[in-house]
Amino acid sequence: MNISNKIKNLLDTIKDIFFPLKCECCHGFVESVGLCAQCWNKIMWISDPKCSICSNPFELDIAEICGICALKRPFFDRAVSVFHYDDCSKGMILRFKHMDSTYLCPQFACWMYRVVEKYIKEADLIIPVPIHFRKLLKRKYNQSELLAREIALLGGVSYEPRILQKSKRTPQQEGLTRKRRLLNVIGSFDVAKDYVHLLSHKKIVLVDDVYTTGATVNECARVLKKHGAEVVTVVTLAKVVLYWKH
Repeated sequence: MNISNKIKNLLDTIKDIFFPLKCECCHGFVESVGLCAQCWNKIMWISDPKCSICSNPFELDIAEICGICALKRPFFDRAVSVFHYDDCSKGMILRFKHMDSTYLCPQFACWMYRVVEKYIKEADLIIPVPIHFRKLLKRKYNQSELLAREIALLGGVSYEPRILQKSKRTPQQEGLTRKRRLLNVIGSFDVAKDYVHLLSHKKIVLVDDVYTTGATVNECARVLKKHGAEVVTVVTLAKVVLYWKH
């Protein structure tokens, strides 16, 4: 073992002693970034049966699409999410989004890549949902951009964060009703003129962190298709799940 490796091992040991890794859910000690075994089992991963468009899970496998998608089909072709947005997952997502915990990005992106891999193989571009420049100045980073870049690297697909722009500042979506969320984002996104030519007949994977009502990603998909995109697949880390009674 050379001197540089010995120094690295020593620094890693010191880091483990003074800054041990903790589970992102329960904060117990773990050996690698992510979740402990107990919390891993508590995460509600999204799987079949589910809506073939928005991926909202069904209790029983008796429908192809959910009531909301049947009532008004969204502009995106499909949306897939990794797990439920609930008390177990909320904390780590908020730390990533608002508290500079960007070290979580590679793990999150890996989970997202696994659920969208078959669509990544067909995709031409990976695009993040943008945030307004004033919010970017305040937060210092766009969590969707970080995720999209990692997913693009994993899939070997072109990543272009400058195509979509948040052209209008809107109030926070958190706490708004579904109807208000839909109205809130109308006309708030646009495609940068210098990049319109990149969208013609392209298959796009659109990346965001949380799917709540789908209002934001749906408006983004509408704009992308208006400018020539052929297919828009949405991938999010978490989804606010609606439970349907049959």
